[in-house]
Amino acid sequence: MTFTRRRAEPDDAICDLRMAAVIVTYNPAPEAFAGVLAALRPQVERVVIVDNGSASAIADALQEVALRRDCTFVRLARNVGIAAAQNRGVETIARESKSTSVCNYILFLDHDSIAASDMVQRLLDSDLRLRARGHAVGALGPVIVDKRTGTSGRFICSRRGGWLYRETCQAGRDEMPVDFLISSGTLVRADVLADIGGMNDDLFIDHVDTEWCLRALNRGYQLFAVPGARLTHSLGDEVVKVWMGRPREVFVHSPLRDYYMCRNTILLLREVPMSWAWRAFLFLRLLGSMAFFGLCVPPRGTRLLRMRQGVRDGWAGRRGEATL
Repeated sequence: MTFTRRRAEPDDAICDLRMAAVIVTYNPAPEAFAGVLAALRPQVERVVIVDNGSASAIADALQEVALRRDCTFVRLARNVGIAAAQNRGVETIARESKSTSVCNYILFLDHDSIAASDMVQRLLDSDLRLRARGHAVGALGPVIVDKRTGTSGRFICSRRGGWLYRETCQAGRDEMPVDFLISSGTLVRADVLADIGGMNDDLFIDHVDTEWCLRALNRGYQLFAVPGARLTHSLGDEVVKVWMGRPREVFVHSPLRDYYMCRNTILLLREVPMSWAWRAFLFLRLLGSMAFFGLCVPPRGTRLLRMRQGVRDGWAGRRGEATL
């Protein structure tokens, strides 16, 4: 772990609210990324962009876009993984804050995520409202709208009996308690992030946000979806529509990402404290993913090989960047 932990401060120690964003980039189209910044920049005081080893020409173009929008640009020589890059962004904010105004809140964003014009304010308003009601808020997230299909994502929640289920966060309702938030669009108060700890860079990519959410829940924090906040985002490289009891949209990644998904699922099951419902959910999803992607989505042979390697390496305790 690269983020230093400390105990959370009392709520009344924070009064001058400041907002910073951490965006991790990896070979995005510079023109599209300019649109991401155009939507976000008016909503936050500071933006730190951590480029995760993009091609030289792309990184140069991204740096120009960052300078035009008065953003800090951190250029990494190679891809160190999403977790390490996010931690680097948080460390940069903390270092800069020693000589400037403190940033009390940190928003995490992917390079292809476009925030609605009021997304950050809605997240902040919900955070303050929930804290006033006595909730131990760990993080809040917006409703994710897939830019390719227009479908609003559903959230993983817990039933009173323990089982996990997926629920749509309907507009007009109160903030919805959830068990998981994807990293992009997540808003965390700085002292809470320090108490829970940063992202686990041993995982490199895939399930980084899952592990952090489980850690937050284990420490007694609550996670919330904010129905009025909207973020346009793309999960996976493509979307496949299938029928599994009902119409579903399945997000397809590369075979390498299949490796990380399998490996990191095993690592989480072996090492992370979680409820029996989460264990059942992750195990069944692992089996379902291996069956569906290994048998139905080309290149099937490569996917099966990578997933088998992922399971093997997970049981062996291998972590960090894959060496396949």
